[in-house]
Amino acid sequence: MIAKNIYEMLQDVCSRNKDCIFFVRQNETYADLLKKVKQRAVLLAKRFKIKKGDTVAILSGNTPDFLRTYFAILSQGAKALMLDTGLQPSEHINMMKRTNCKLTLAQKHYFIEDAPSKMFDIENIDDTDENEFVMAETERNDIAQLSFTSGSTGNPKVVGLTHDNLLSLCDGAQFYKDVILPGYTFYGFLPLYHIYGVVINIITPITLQGKLLLQPVLKPQEFIKDFKQYKPEVIPAVPRIWEVFYKKIVDSAKEKHVWTIMRIIVSMRKILRAIGLGSIVNKVTKPVHDAFGGNTKVLVSAGATLKPSIRKFYEKMGFVVGDCYGLTETTGPANFNFAFRRANGSMYYAGPLLGNEIQIHNPDKHGVGEIWVRGNMVMPGYIENDEANAEAFENGWFKTGDIGCLDKYGRLQVKGRMKQVIVLDSGKNVYPDELEDLYLQNDEILNAAVFEYVIKDKVVPFAVFQVKPGVTVAQVALLLKKSNLAIAQYKWVKHFAITEEELPSTSAKKVKHFAVRDMLDQGAFTRAEQ
Repeated sequence: MIAKNIYEMLQDVCSRNKDCIFFVRQNETYADLLKKVKQRAVLLAKRFKIKKGDTVAILSGNTPDFLRTYFAILSQGAKALMLDTGLQPSEHINMMKRTNCKLTLAQKHYFIEDAPSKMFDIENIDDTDENEFVMAETERNDIAQLSFTSGSTGNPKVVGLTHDNLLSLCDGAQFYKDVILPGYTFYGFLPLYHIYGVVINIITPITLQGKLLLQPVLKPQEFIKDFKQYKPEVIPAVPRIWEVFYKKIVDSAKEKHVWTIMRIIVSMRKILRAIGLGSIVNKVTKPVHDAFGGNTKVLVSAGATLKPSIRKFYEKMGFVVGDCYGLTETTGPANFNFAFRRANGSMYYAGPLLGNEIQIHNPDKHGVGEIWVRGNMVMPGYIENDEANAEAFENGWFKTGDIGCLDKYGRLQVKGRMKQVIVLDSGKNVYPDELEDLYLQNDEILNAAVFEYVIKDKVVPFAVFQVKPGVTVAQVALLLKKSNLAIAQYKWVKHFAITEEELPSTSAKKVKHFAVRDMLDQGAFTRAEQ
C-alpha cells in the first residue's frame, strides 16, 4: 500500500499487526493504539473544531499520550508543533504566537497561564466514539509538523516537515529490516519533541512493526532497571550517553583488573572465532551485553557526533552500531554509518536513506568540506523565511553548515560546524570534534569543549575539560602531552581549563561551546597556568 499521508501509514501497519504488542510497559496492542488515536482525533475535531491547516502544540514528556496525540493531529490535516519541555513558558508563548497555535495538549505541570492558545490535559481519557472518526484529505506535500531551530526568542527559524518527508523516512527505514526485525523492542527515553525522538521512537518502531518501551524519567538507574526487566533489542541514545556507558564499562573492567586482557581478546576476536575459540570472545563481551539486558542487538546514536573511537568500541563488543547524521531540516537521518551484513551476504557500511544524496561540497586536499544534502527527506523550506531559505539552498541542495569528509567505506566523519572551525594565524584549520575525540580517550576526562581563543594576540585551540573528581590540572597536562603525540603539532591543545561540573549542553546533550567560552571568560573554571 502506498500511503498518501502519515495517518494512512499508521492505519495500514496497525491493521496488519492489530494483535501484536506496541506499548510494552502498558501492554497495549497496535489495535489499542489506533483506537485511541481515533478517539483523540474525534475529540480534536468535535470539541476543539481542529481542521486542516490548524496548528496544535504538544508539550509533554514521554508517554503513550504523546504518540496518540501526534497521530491524531496529523490525521486531521493539522500541524503538530513540537515544544521542548526544557524551555521557559515565555519561550513556549513566543512559539505559539509565531505559529498561530490554536490548541496545546500538555501535561498538567506544563500548563501555561495566559497562553495564547487553549490548554488541554494530554493525559485526559477520551470517552469519544472512534466510529465518528473521519480522516482529513491530507496530501504528501502538506505540512505535518513544526519545529523551532536553535533559539525561540527573537526571530528563530521554523522547520516545517511534510507528510512526504515523514513517509520518506518510513521508506528508508525498510532498508534496515535485515538488522532490525519485526517485534524488536525500541527503548524510548529520548525526548519525543526532538526530531531524533520522532524518528526512532515514533515513526521507525511502527514502520518496522516493533514494540516501544517508553521511559519518561531521565535517570540512569531507571534505564538499568528497564534493561534488566524488558531486555530491549534496540537502544537509541545521544553520543554523550554512549560515552558515559563506555567510561563506566572501562572503569569496571579496570577495577577487576581485566581491561588489558579484554582489549587483547576483543582485538583478536575475528581470528579466535575463525579457529573455533569464539566462546572466549563471548565470555569477555558478555558482561557488557548483560549491562544492557543481554538481548540488545542494535545501538543507535544521533543528535550529535558519535566519536569514531566510541563507535569502534561498541562494534568490537559485538553490537551493530547505527551512527546517524542529520538535522531537523533533513527529517533526521540524512546519512547512516551502520555496518551490518545484508541478507545477500554483502556488507553495508554507510550511506543516505533511499531517495537522498549527500555530498562534500568544495573539499580541501584532505577531502573536508561542507556537508550538503538533497532528496525527499529535506524540508521544503523554513516557514515564512525567504532570506533563510535563500541562504540554505543551492540548486536543490540543502547546505547543512556542518563540515566533514567521507572515509573509504563511505562513512561520514563530521568535523564540526563551519562556524566552530579554528583557523590559526598560519591559515591552517583545526577541527574541534577531532581533538575532543582524541582527549576523551583518556578515562580521567569525562567531557570536552575545544574552541578558538585568543591568547597574547595569537589564535589558539583552547579546551575546557570536565574531569573526574580529584583530577588535577597537572594530571591533565600530562594526559594532553601523551595524547598530542598522535596528531600534528599545530593542532596541539596547550591552553586549557578544568572543572568537575557538567558542561552546559543542549537537550540532545551537545556541548554549548559558546556558553562554555562565556563561562571561561567569567572565571568559572580552573585554568592551567602558562
